[in-house]
Amino acid sequence: LCTDKTVTLTQDKIVLENHTAISGKTSERVLHIAWLHSPYQTGLKNLLDVAVLEGVDEESARTPSGRWQKVDEIPFDFERRRMSVVVSEQQEVHQLICKGALQEILNVSTQVRYNGDIVPLDDTMLRRIKRVTDNLNRQGLRVVAVASKFLPAREGDYQRIDESDLILEGYIAFLDPPKETTAPALKALKASGITVKILTGDSELVAAKVCHEVGLD
Repeated sequence: LCTDKTVTLTQDKIVLENHTAISGKTSERVLHIAWLHSPYQTGLKNLLDVAVLEGVDEESARTPSGRWQKVDEIPFDFERRRMSVVVSEQQEVHQLICKGALQEILNVSTQVRYNGDIVPLDDTMLRRIKRVTDNLNRQGLRVVAVASKFLPAREGDYQRIDESDLILEGYIAFLDPPKETTAPALKALKASGITVKILTGDSELVAAKVCHEVGLD
């Protein structure tokens, strides 16, 4: 029996568990940038955006329209596995904020923010990124990367090509808890001689953690 992991084995609720800088330390800046991104998406908010908005305190979670204005949006698609919004606090400067799958964000980033400094995204940083994100995955957390850059204000729409030369800011990590009914159901299936296989788009480490929690070998 093949089954999806998200929603089928896990709850239909995702919780923001961590907002982490490249160093692996908790970062309020990363949370702030992710929060700026989330309210300005058109259409239905996905579970990750809802979790970000719920993950900050009530005062901070108010829509930041008093200071920040949405300029444009580059919608999510499954080819890029990322999406961007462009916002402005000052009329002469735009900020593009991009979040999505880690590898897809790395593909369009050339620098990282590390301990307050902007440094090149080199092999040393890539190894550090892998260590930190693998550790988050081992905890069963789904990792979404957050990157940004500032641009001079301009007229006209923003395009995919503008998602380039970004600064990787860090990661937001989400917990997708198993349903209370999952482990007993899997135990009953096993007793009936039915083998269960999990289908998921999450990383192998995240899937392994969830499987362990619900008693699936």
